[in-house]
Amino acid sequence: MRKVVYGLIFLLSLSSCSLHTEQPIVADYVFNNVHIIPMDREVVLESKALAVRNGRIIAIVDQSQADKINAPVKIEGGGRYLMPGLADMHVHMRWNPQVMFNLFLAHGVTTVANMRLSDGGSAVDHLAWRDQIARGEIPGPRYLVSGAHMERNFPKDIAQVNSVLDEHVQKKLDFVKVHGDLPVDIYNALVKGAKHRNLRIIGHAQHGMPLKKTLEMHGLEHMEELLYVSNDHLHSEAIAKDFLPAYRENVKRLKNPEHRKRVIDEIANTDIYIDPTLIVYKMVGHWADDGFLAAMADDEDLRYLPSSVRAHWLSSKTNPYQQKGFPIPKSEVDDNLKVLFTLTKELHDQGVPLLLGTDTFGTLVPGKAVHQELLLLVQAGLTPYEALRTGTVNVSRYLGEQEFSGIIRSGYKADFILLEKNPLKDISNSNSVSGVFTQKMWHDRKNIRTFLSSAVNQD
Repeated sequence: MRKVVYGLIFLLSLSSCSLHTEQPIVADYVFNNVHIIPMDREVVLESKALAVRNGRIIAIVDQSQADKINAPVKIEGGGRYLMPGLADMHVHMRWNPQVMFNLFLAHGVTTVANMRLSDGGSAVDHLAWRDQIARGEIPGPRYLVSGAHMERNFPKDIAQVNSVLDEHVQKKLDFVKVHGDLPVDIYNALVKGAKHRNLRIIGHAQHGMPLKKTLEMHGLEHMEELLYVSNDHLHSEAIAKDFLPAYRENVKRLKNPEHRKRVIDEIANTDIYIDPTLIVYKMVGHWADDGFLAAMADDEDLRYLPSSVRAHWLSSKTNPYQQKGFPIPKSEVDDNLKVLFTLTKELHDQGVPLLLGTDTFGTLVPGKAVHQELLLLVQAGLTPYEALRTGTVNVSRYLGEQEFSGIIRSGYKADFILLEKNPLKDISNSNSVSGVFTQKMWHDRKNIRTFLSSAVNQD
């Protein structure tokens, strides 16, 4: 019996030694008392501590085990919700980039894709801004950049196609952006050449060709484009001859469930991603309507826009959608938006991956527009969780980075936001941002207030 007792004492002493010699988790930051929304599944992991070292999540433990984490910077979560940072996959950086970056960060947007290399004119060097953010020299979201717009007269021939694509590779541009309708041989060469060089080719639909040609790209920008393109040659010929009646006839056909199903099935049988940008299409109707345009002057959030931008877009004399002859009234935009909602929901249900994007320009405030887009996705029929995936999980898969980003998991990139309220319960809670960690930088409430104030009273 004495041998048994001594044996138990010996085993207990070994167990005690192992507890005392357990190595601490050495981190740069620890975020205590957070409820984690990992986004790899629809769940809230309550009362956790998360450790970050060198820009990576290295541990997630129960809060009761947080004393295992040794970090010089301790952030008190206070029961806030921690989820992956959001992306805006369609923006135009046309004014002060640092102020725009500040606004994106203040609204929890940690990845931004600019859609034109010449946005902002010669004063803006997008590649320099991209590299400064990546090196941690300035605060900002991860910055993805597309090249020049591919238009009807550019590139002019196959030789220039190859030259342009080689330049994309040399400058490490993230996207080849097709903007206008192209000759068939140029379009074919761009698609083939981009894929051969492992470049992502995205853009607007090719209205003069059947839908299947557009679906050869990696990404379609704007759900609106499906109003203008169809899966038959007759429509393609008609829209090239007389755009307005052909587009309106196509909208009528899209209201027919049988025709719409054929379109959706054709899209679902490809690998294309679609960036709906519903908010900018909705705004077209508001910009075109006298009453809605006048009411915008009372929108307090427009103080974050430069005064010159506000003046241009709030004036009926300079707002382009207020000009005489603009052919689509708000009532038609609103009717079309219902069609776009239906397409968005049915494409999602058929497994077509959607991306979160806004086409931020006009009176859309950088960052805020992302949350307006999320609300529209939910109004279209997605759940809050499904809508949030368009700006997190889907983006990481689109970029081929799903093995190390887009969700909250140990070993993954530390790119996340803290929210005051649970966005899975109400999508409007996505805009309750009170902390942002991205590019190895932590931005707290005070930083967010500073980011917002930097945008006020700009010329």
